[in-house]
Amino acid sequence: MIGADMLARSFRTAVCDIDFEWPTVNLLDACRQYGLEIDDVAYLAANENPYGPSPKALAAATESLSLARVYPSPSLRYDELRNEYAEVRDALAAYCGVPADMVMPGPGSETVLRYVTQVFVDPGDEIVTAPESYSGHPWACQIMAADVRYVPLRDYRFDIDAFLATVSDRTKMVWLCSPNNPTGTIITDVELRRLVANVPASTVIVCDQAYQELVDDPSWGDATQLLLEGHRNVVVLRTMSKAFGLAGLRMGHAIADPEVCSLIDRIREPYYISGPSCAATLAALDDLDWCREVVRKLQAGRRWVTQQLTELGCTVVPSQCNFVLADTGVAAGVMYDRLLRRGVVVRPGDIWGYDTHLRISIGTDEENRRLVAAMAAALAE
Repeated sequence: MIGADMLARSFRTAVCDIDFEWPTVNLLDACRQYGLEIDDVAYLAANENPYGPSPKALAAATESLSLARVYPSPSLRYDELRNEYAEVRDALAAYCGVPADMVMPGPGSETVLRYVTQVFVDPGDEIVTAPESYSGHPWACQIMAADVRYVPLRDYRFDIDAFLATVSDRTKMVWLCSPNNPTGTIITDVELRRLVANVPASTVIVCDQAYQELVDDPSWGDATQLLLEGHRNVVVLRTMSKAFGLAGLRMGHAIADPEVCSLIDRIREPYYISGPSCAATLAALDDLDWCREVVRKLQAGRRWVTQQLTELGCTVVPSQCNFVLADTGVAAGVMYDRLLRRGVVVRPGDIWGYDTHLRISIGTDEENRRLVAAMAAALAE
């Protein structure tokens, strides 16, 4: 093609060098391959909330569609002056127990974490993270042409000593995930405080707490508390996708120093969160009893699945999320295929280097029972 080589010279090197694709499952193709009906498949691969959002949130999102012709921004709504973004920010701040100027909402955590990197990361900056953690963290930094350094987990957990040994004066950002995806493990309060106290004040510590609501371990460290105590270099990421079940409507948020939030506000798009997402978030935060009951069910399901898989001979990593990481002793791809043939979709652990592990989302009681039965049959092959 004429000019193709010339055009390629204009591509950003950092983007061309990214060797990454978001892991997905083509469910329709899988069903065709094995003669399955989509409604009969237990999809336990994406850590989605099987119980869904509050009915009040769904009703609010549906009602907001009547205003789909207008942008979600300060303007007249129902005979009163409203600003959806300010309302969402205030509601999230009240829920998180922080001042409103320390909250910056966005259309999903992936977008928010990209904003954070755009605020802090210059080409060549050093970033420290773990390879067995959420892939979105290094991906966003690689887009900014950062130099990503990896510190492996130890026994499925963040190795704080190794992180401290790696961080230097030139480290711009440290990425943590607690509870961690895909292992489900936590960073304790003692570990988190030791890390924050011993890195340069110029090093930004971003702690992804997407699964925070699912935690019942009292030793877990909440980075928000460190931020409130004056550690301005701490940034927390949270989401409405997991415990609140709003994954399809895309709402995440950063909790950060007011100056950081102000800078994010400068670079975000003018109409960047949809009206239905705002309406659903406000209604969900006004119906916390629904969320608490969902969390209770997911925690109970987590305990039951862990016990059942252990009895089948799997080694299950103690989890504080709505999923478990289980070592079956069989190649991850093989077990993935065996379960898929039985109508159960999970995530192979080999994408994180766990070659005989599966990451399995917690489903409804019926889905969990189906998983265990399929796992028993798959292990017996």
